[in-house]
Amino acid sequence: MRDYLALAYEQGFTNAAYFDPQEVSFADAEVLREACRANDCGFYGKFWTCPPAVGTIEQCVNTFKSYRHGIILQLISEAVSSVFNPEFFSDISNSFNTMSKALKKEMEKEYADVYLLGMSGCNLCKNCNYPEKKCRKAQEMVPCISGHCVNVFKIWNASGHRQANLDESDFYSILLY
Repeated sequence: MRDYLALAYEQGFTNAAYFDPQEVSFADAEVLREACRANDCGFYGKFWTCPPAVGTIEQCVNTFKSYRHGIILQLISEAVSSVFNPEFFSDISNSFNTMSKALKKEMEKEYADVYLLGMSGCNLCKNCNYPEKKCRKAQEMVPCISGHCVNVFKIWNASGHRQANLDESDFYSILLY
């Protein structure tokens, strides 16, 4: 097995850590799904990467727990607001997703099934065709971590690495294999 943490650092991630998907608690699942339903982000029911398209809580837990290994990735940037500076936020999010997808591609050389979860809704298509038609870019999309009822901060805090300070923003993704 390659050292994917070393590869993550080479690709520019601030921090990375292995974790066991079997040890992840889904005690916050209902709260996270309810937050999605509240639709503060505006993505609920609009993208294939977000609820309800990603499945029920039970389906998301079963998908997550079907993997034996996980890597959580973090990128810390200067503070950025999706509300006050949406273009800059989008640029960083896109760069982060590109980095995450590149690591996934490397892992797929060794593992047949690698599942990538990221932050926020999808921006691959100008207009998502959810729910009328199947996703046009299903192989490229990155489903939402919290939409899968995963409390990313609990996994991250268990890794021993720090979260962003008040003058920073942090982005996370998870690779399951």
